[in-house]
Amino acid sequence: MKNISLIILLLSVFNLVLAGCSFEKSAIIGAPYHHIEGGFRNPPDSPERESSIFTRLSFFSRMILGLTDGVGAIIPQEHVQDPGKALKDFIAYGEADAITWIGHASFLVRLDGVVVLTDPIFSKRASPVNWAGPERLFPPGLQIEDLKDIDVVVISHAHYDHLDTQTLDRLPNRETITAVVPLGLGKYFVERNFGKVIEMDWYDEFELPSNSGNFRLTAYPAVHWSSRSLFDMNETLWMSFGFSAGGHSVFHSGDTETHPYVFKEIGKHMENRHGGCSIGLMSIGAYAPRKMMKGAHMTPEGGVQLGRELGCQKLVPMHWGTFTLSLEPAEEPYARFKEAAGVSTLRMKIGETLGLNSLSSRQEK
Repeated sequence: MKNISLIILLLSVFNLVLAGCSFEKSAIIGAPYHHIEGGFRNPPDSPERESSIFTRLSFFSRMILGLTDGVGAIIPQEHVQDPGKALKDFIAYGEADAITWIGHASFLVRLDGVVVLTDPIFSKRASPVNWAGPERLFPPGLQIEDLKDIDVVVISHAHYDHLDTQTLDRLPNRETITAVVPLGLGKYFVERNFGKVIEMDWYDEFELPSNSGNFRLTAYPAVHWSSRSLFDMNETLWMSFGFSAGGHSVFHSGDTETHPYVFKEIGKHMENRHGGCSIGLMSIGAYAPRKMMKGAHMTPEGGVQLGRELGCQKLVPMHWGTFTLSLEPAEEPYARFKEAAGVSTLRMKIGETLGLNSLSSRQEK
């Protein structure tokens, strides 16, 4: 069994090495630009990676084997909410609109009675196997058993740190959860008997009733890529997404690079369809080495730029301080993000819950 797992791991490394290489497929006449034969591509004018295949081989081999894990040791324990307080605060908010950082890109968001779980990963490693790959630096901010009555699970893309099938297998009340996923990822949820599975293309929308009206979610473009094996490069779509209900709106960047105009267009759409952006969850980690990560992950300054283009009132940095996925110093992403964003920054601890009604009055110390 372990030999099979080793083969899977090696194939995953090779697949990561190929990511960003140019294997251009044919466009489909009459289809949106990002649809190509057998898969998808980024929007036109997207930044591209500049590193060599040998650089990628060296880096991803280190990452999969766990040779970068020590970088996380210098993150202070204050990065994490005390588990007892985390659960107590989470429960105390009850049905009020609030957001809880579970870690990485995983958030539990309550909006007008609708409970949304984003990119859930509760596993020890972000990896196709249990015995190797990037290991979690801190436990999840909530335990999976604490998550009751989830209405919607949203997945941004196929990578193992965002689509974790072991977590999906453990989620409570799957039969009543609506899974909202990019094109091509529905099968992971159908085979696990989720109540409803909706595959979305960019700018598709999904609605369901909320306490005082309707919950609305929109799939938006992102500049990234997808795969889970050597044989499915970019066969499934990737996305960012925005959702709103009860006067609050949230944007989740997924994994993305910045873009010359795409996120300005998304900002206009968020204003029209979601009443703007109350809070933007920005992926700010995994940007170094820069030549290799360019075109797939933005810098912290890029996250601030993206948030401003969207018109978000407050910005929360995510995708840092949970797994070591790159070579930047552990605390650098937040330090750079805070310097660039100023008072619009909200640093959440893993496990912390914030009430959305009080966001306008809170400033980062």
